[in-house]
Amino acid sequence: MKIEDTIGDMGLPVNTIAMLNRGIEILRENRTNSATSLQGNSLKKFRKCLWLINQMVFSQTGSIDMMDEWSELVK
Repeated sequence: MKIEDTIGDMGLPVNTIAMLNRGIEILRENRTNSATSLQGNSLKKFRKCLWLINQMVFSQTGSIDMMDEWSELVK
């Protein structure tokens, strides 16, 4: 079982470094440095990692408005 497989568990991981490292591992397994190159199951695994990271930052039930987030980050 990989860390991204915990996405459906009652308790979610809190180790952001482990989740980021797993994302890098998925990219390396696919010999790419870009998520846009991922396909199929590899893309799904990577998206699970991103979802878990987002829930760490924005809360598990939060809604992310990407335009609001972008506006805040470019200030």
